[in-house]
Amino acid sequence: MRLRWFIAISSVLLFVIGVTVVIDESLQRITGADDQVVSGVIATTTTRARDVDPSSRAALTVAGKVSFVHLEGAVLDPREVPTPLTISSERGFGNGGELTGVEVAGRSSSIVWDGGRPFVLSSGPGMVLDPAEVDLVDGQIRCALEGGAHALQAGEYELDTPVAVGGSGIATPRDRVEFEAGREARFEGHGDAALLLSEDQEHTFTGPGLVHLVGNLVVTSEQGPQAASSLDLTDGPFELTFSPIEGGGWTVSGRVQSQRLGDLLLGDG
Repeated sequence: MRLRWFIAISSVLLFVIGVTVVIDESLQRITGADDQVVSGVIATTTTRARDVDPSSRAALTVAGKVSFVHLEGAVLDPREVPTPLTISSERGFGNGGELTGVEVAGRSSSIVWDGGRPFVLSSGPGMVLDPAEVDLVDGQIRCALEGGAHALQAGEYELDTPVAVGGSGIATPRDRVEFEAGREARFEGHGDAALLLSEDQEHTFTGPGLVHLVGNLVVTSEQGPQAASSLDLTDGPFELTFSPIEGGGWTVSGRVQSQRLGDLLLGDG
């Protein structure tokens, strides 16, 4: 009787041990497979992140007709805008601009313009623009002047706009004024003051900065050309030339390049 109990108990123990060994080997195979997959993903991701050069991401050329343009941090190339030139601003509190570093009738003076009528420099060497926001508004390319100290090239100018001329005394209103700009002459725009660029010449802007274009565009990458209704660059190098179309409108041509993944988006064509 005791022998039978011993044989039965031993059989049960051997069965339990065998099942335990099988389960343990299976778990080791599963765990080992998982470890290999995870290690492979980590190694691949690390290698890709190290090998990608951020400056080479998404270098594209763009061409087509634009209906909407907005650039930020844009530098006009060349930066000099010859006269005659026109600056526009609505009349209102905080709008307009001020010229400093000039002489009127041989006296050091400042010239204040409160907007309303266009600020028209009819003659003189020209203005040198700081980086600016650029928009296409009512068929005109406008460079916002607020926040910049835009230089005037040294020389004699004629201003055909009602302004106030001040020196050491009270400012005097003038319907027009002749002045001489020195090396420190600057125009500081206020509010919505914007320089209107010529409508019959092409204009080139460079970045880095923000780009937003809408229109009938063709964007070309290493994979070839594709149609797009919009292009958005959050921040990156760009060089874009806007050319007038006979009868109205503007075309764009040039290139953009994102610095980080996700900085460049295209709208459906």
